[in-house]
Amino acid sequence: MRHLSKSLTGVVGLALLIVVSAAHAGNPAPRGRHGSLRAPLTAESFTVAVLARNASLKALREALVAALSDVRPAGALPDPVLSVSGAPRTFGSAMGTGADVEVSQALPWWGTLEARKEIARADAEVARHDLEALRLRLAATAREVFADWVFVHRALAINAANQSVLAELRRIASVRYATGKAAQADVLQAEVERTVLAQQQLTWRRKIAVVAARMNALLDRSPVSPIPLPAALPAPANLPSEAKLLQRALLTHPQLKALEAQEHAARARVTLAGKQRYPQWRVSAGYSSMWPDPAMRPTVGLSFTVPLDQGKYRAQIDAAQAQARRAEYALQSERARLLADLSAAYASTREAAKSLALYRDDLAPLSRDALDVALSEYGSGRGGFLEVLTAEQHQLDTELGLARAQSEYFDRWAALERLSGSSLARPNETGASP
Repeated sequence: MRHLSKSLTGVVGLALLIVVSAAHAGNPAPRGRHGSLRAPLTAESFTVAVLARNASLKALREALVAALSDVRPAGALPDPVLSVSGAPRTFGSAMGTGADVEVSQALPWWGTLEARKEIARADAEVARHDLEALRLRLAATAREVFADWVFVHRALAINAANQSVLAELRRIASVRYATGKAAQADVLQAEVERTVLAQQQLTWRRKIAVVAARMNALLDRSPVSPIPLPAALPAPANLPSEAKLLQRALLTHPQLKALEAQEHAARARVTLAGKQRYPQWRVSAGYSSMWPDPAMRPTVGLSFTVPLDQGKYRAQIDAAQAQARRAEYALQSERARLLADLSAAYASTREAAKSLALYRDDLAPLSRDALDVALSEYGSGRGGFLEVLTAEQHQLDTELGLARAQSEYFDRWAALERLSGSSLARPNETGASP
């Protein structure tokens, strides 16, 4: 019955080819292109497209531009004030119109402008790091969704291949039943199992539509816009050391850097609040034509506020100090949370790598061998049809488990990148297995 096993293996390969060809036929595009997305779609090209198109990222870029534009005005003096006044009863008089002209300039207390500029710089740093944090989250989300895109297509192909296997088994069982070598129940059971797979196929097709809608949402496109067929997920890479990842996250993670910038801004606001306790100055220079003596017409002036109610300024300082402490505690809390999440993600990624290796190296080959043996024994009359169906179900579950393990590993790798705050060596870039 080796010929039977080989013929069924060929059917599996043919079914996979038919599924891929049909999917290509259902997504026509000139020379393998869908808009700006090339077919086959890779994780890297999809991530680049998301980062280029996503409106949320564009909005934060504009917020960064606005924050940077606020730095210079924050450290500038207020505009000078030009005052002009006249004496109405002198209009048209022989002595000429009497008028006063004055230019005045407000001068904040020393260090006030520097504090305002420091706050604006820190706010710009917050906007910059917020942008980088969103970029990290979007990149991780894009890779996670792409992993789902690969999985649902692989699951659909596995389903079609197993339907072909069961169709062939039904044909063989029908022949054996016609010759009295098998019971009619074998034929019916094969048909039942094939119908179950046909029902599951509908579910996988629905999931393809769901994942495509999520991908289009990241691209800010219509949910029914075509998405190219995916390329295979890259092979696993070696995990960097956990200690290095933790240290890298503390030093470079944009979410922590944004909180550090917020703390810096809060400290600068404490300084600014302290400056408000002191007088605010105004200098002026003018000319009054109402003085008969020309020597007395030029004037200079100096004025300043008198901050009598020091209580309100102390309250403002207390509030600014409380906000600074709040920013400090928020940074400490976020550091602890991020390190804990990163450590958990590292363990999860390492577990996913081991699970993938177990499926790839042990479970998948064993299930294929078990199916081959069951087919051979059934063909020779030494085994029962139920054993063949059981082996086929195990093989189906194992193939789906392998596809799911590949996607989960890639998904967890993306989460690890997001939590570490920077890109790691991509799977397959090192060419090593875990």
